[in-house]
Amino acid sequence: MKRPSSSDQLRFLTGLQRILEEGSFVATYKFALLMALADFAIQAGQDEVDPEELDVFHLSENFISYYWRQALPYVTSRENDRKYLKMATGSQPVIFNQIVQLHALYHGSLPALRKNANDWHEIKALVADTIAKMPLWKLQVVGPDLVCVLYKQSRVGYQGRVLEFVPGALFNLRQHYDLVRGLVQGAWLRHVRRLNAASLGEIDLDEFLFGSERSTWPGLRQILRDVQGGSCLYCGRGVGDAGDIDHFIPWSRYPQDLGHNFVLAHATCNRSKSDLLASPAHLANWHKRNMVHGEHLSQRFSEKGILHDYLKTRHITNWAYAQAESVGAQLWYAKNDLRPIDPSWRGGWNG
Repeated sequence: MKRPSSSDQLRFLTGLQRILEEGSFVATYKFALLMALADFAIQAGQDEVDPEELDVFHLSENFISYYWRQALPYVTSRENDRKYLKMATGSQPVIFNQIVQLHALYHGSLPALRKNANDWHEIKALVADTIAKMPLWKLQVVGPDLVCVLYKQSRVGYQGRVLEFVPGALFNLRQHYDLVRGLVQGAWLRHVRRLNAASLGEIDLDEFLFGSERSTWPGLRQILRDVQGGSCLYCGRGVGDAGDIDHFIPWSRYPQDLGHNFVLAHATCNRSKSDLLASPAHLANWHKRNMVHGEHLSQRFSEKGILHDYLKTRHITNWAYAQAESVGAQLWYAKNDLRPIDPSWRGGWNG
């Protein structure tokens, strides 16, 4: 695939801005679709072999994960009054209502929902059907214009569930992921704030909509303890009966939970690493852990209903470090030990 030129990338970002600033937004589906596409670009794409087509069913998991974090009541401006955020100018979107019901049924545990094959497939199918019928053909419509920067589309609408990507679209989503996420989440936040202006209390709306995953992961700490021999991935010392569950690729850089990305770490190491990427040595150790215990991890994650896909996780990790290298970012080696990234991160990782 030919790498999009600087002018092509600028046209993509300008088109995305037009969609967000000039497009018509009734419900929040379009925002979720944009984020799901951006996440897919990183999880499944590689610059040389990006897929040309995609069935929207494969966007369902990421779509659901965004709404799952929002399917909780919040405290309104009236003391002790709790209600769900309004997500559309009219009645609540069907998908949101379904996810609210599932959130209550499974006590907020997305892993528990995933373990129920029937309910999980049913909600994914509903989401896919809804994407195909509503935001897919409306997203790129801006007044009388079609702004086709993501996928090909005719003026009569979008037919079917399989979208055909515009050449370079996945590269652009991946290359400018942080900017895309910021633009989309900012527009999503403003839209929800307008819909709920009269009832918002002291809620931190940004954190409520897009903050860290609220799901619990029963049994995850023990799984990580077993494969790491009860030691912290970063310093190698025993963690005893405690230990933090850390996102190896920080949540702030890529806000999705995949099983292989979790590590067990000392609380002090976790706090010190914070939102930084870890050193090449830590990267190699993490990769070795996943390769040596890959089958065992996948089996245990499946048993607990924890989403996992090591190939996707590798794509996310490779993207994160490549992006860091392109801007000369600092890597975390240990407490008070940060060093500029260099190409050595590719060594143990690509072995």
